[in-house]
Amino acid sequence: MPASRVLLSLIVVLATTAAAGAPQYVAMGSSYAAGPGITPLVPGSPPRCARSTLNYAHVLAGRRGLSLLDVTCSSATTVDVLQGGQFDQPAQLDAVTPETQLITVTIGGNDVFFMTNLIAMSCGLPGGCATRPDAQVQARFAALPESLRQIVAGAQRRSPKVRVVFVNYFTVLPDQGTCALLGLTPAQADQVRAVAHRLADITRQVAQESKADLLDVAALSRAHNACSADPWVLGARPQPGVGIPPFHPNREGMQAVGEALAKLF
Repeated sequence: MPASRVLLSLIVVLATTAAAGAPQYVAMGSSYAAGPGITPLVPGSPPRCARSTLNYAHVLAGRRGLSLLDVTCSSATTVDVLQGGQFDQPAQLDAVTPETQLITVTIGGNDVFFMTNLIAMSCGLPGGCATRPDAQVQARFAALPESLRQIVAGAQRRSPKVRVVFVNYFTVLPDQGTCALLGLTPAQADQVRAVAHRLADITRQVAQESKADLLDVAALSRAHNACSADPWVLGARPQPGVGIPPFHPNREGMQAVGEALAKLF
């Protein structure tokens, strides 16, 4: 049976069983999944996780009538997914039960200091702001594939029939050069692009190796980078009246990804 038909069958099952009460869809990941600054927040969720009711998981659940448990949390790393401890929260994987049939996960950027270094590079202070050294970034990259594989394996142990979908990170920078909204030099922009490409490549590779699915948001959002006329992510400076952190997805971006997920299935 074609993969697209299998996935469609999965969503039909999810939609018809959602009324049973147990969450059949679990959303995991970091801020690019949680949607910080996009109000309103999920009632009762940890405030520091900044979990939006308009993030892509909620868009997908609404489009397909899925029963959703959202455990995404801003600043999360793969350690927080696998072991927990962030803001006194349990491992995000602990949300997966034998009834879970679908998982989406956006993770890995904080492992390799993607946002930490990007925000530091663009801080605008004289002399710049301190970034994590390249040796530390490279060491984190070396460990990332195994951590992603452990997430898939852990989900499958908890629910053998679960389908795991990696949702990789939005493209922040244009294919070449920079723009005033980024606050980066051309050399810094090239450095950030290299990190983003490697992060996307690793996620893509692990998804293929582990037979997980992938929504390639990095490709989907290329024409909607922070420098574009129709951005799905912010630039380096906050917008007046908008609480979204620098370089993070806006409401339009989350909506687009949620709808793309709904079409994927």
